[in-house]
Amino acid sequence: MTLEPLTARHAARLFSVLSAPEIYEHLDEDPPTDVNALEDRYRRLERRASPDGTEGWLNWALRQTAKDAYLGYVQATVVDQDAEIAYVLNPSAWGQGYAAEAVTVMCAHLAVDHGVTRLTAHVAPGNTASRALLERLGFSFVRRTTEGDLLLDRRLTRQVD
Repeated sequence: MTLEPLTARHAARLFSVLSAPEIYEHLDEDPPTDVNALEDRYRRLERRASPDGTEGWLNWALRQTAKDAYLGYVQATVVDQDAEIAYVLNPSAWGQGYAAEAVTVMCAHLAVDHGVTRLTAHVAPGNTASRALLERLGFSFVRRTTEGDLLLDRRLTRQVD
């Protein structure tokens, strides 16, 4: 598995990967409408920071190296030493360990290269697979948010945990 900084050039390869309706069962967004819209979105994310510079917007495309196939993406919004993470994979990659590997690599990168010491993730209440994955990776349930999501967090050291 390779994590590549997400750029506009990934849109063509990720469009079909991210078009599966099952992905959006637990997300508050719709599948991308077309490659051009996805390319525009990724072009904005290439800056790797919010327009006002207060947040780091770190996004990586997940490429299965042996097959040169893209599986989805991982992302982190970084403010100071805190990062809110998310991950989206095509259903064909679910249950095969790719999400765990990608999130583990991203967490290590955030700790070592960005000084992140606390990670959070929001999970839809019905997304039991995602919650179980995060708990296996050391995240703990904190509370239910006002929007109804489950908030989980994990503490890190600057060393790889």
